[in-house]
Amino acid sequence: MASVLFLHTDNSLLCYQFFVFVFQLQQLNLTVKPPTTTYNNRSSNILGNQILYNGGNAYNGTVFTCPSPGLYLFQVSLLTPTKYGGIWIYKNTQQLTLAYAGYVDPQWNGASVSAAVWLEVGDQICLRPHNSPMVIDQNSLFTRVKVN
Repeated sequence: MASVLFLHTDNSLLCYQFFVFVFQLQQLNLTVKPPTTTYNNRSSNILGNQILYNGGNAYNGTVFTCPSPGLYLFQVSLLTPTKYGGIWIYKNTQQLTLAYAGYVDPQWNGASVSAAVWLEVGDQICLRPHNSPMVIDQNSLFTRVKVN
């Protein structure tokens, strides 16, 4: 909470209190892009080979392993020509949510999804294809931010 003092026109002081929310870059942020790849197995973890930022080095190219407890925000943006294409976000062995591009004749389709998840030390987050075979374009993106 922050306080601000203002001098009013009658020379009295007014005190306003308000909450300040600041999202600062922490050492556990991540932004990664996959190569254009066809996945033939729904249990395969999606590879992120172009790591744009990997603060804390908690991401090994396929799995994020939580080094400290807290609330994390994960976001997936998908570009695919695959009919019924989608990417699941997994926490350990549990499916959390799906970025689903839907049923459309093969053309490039986009989808995105976000999930805010509390993680404990050692919890793992990975991405897996919803369908197989599944083509994931290199312009897809996976982002993680530790909120607190």
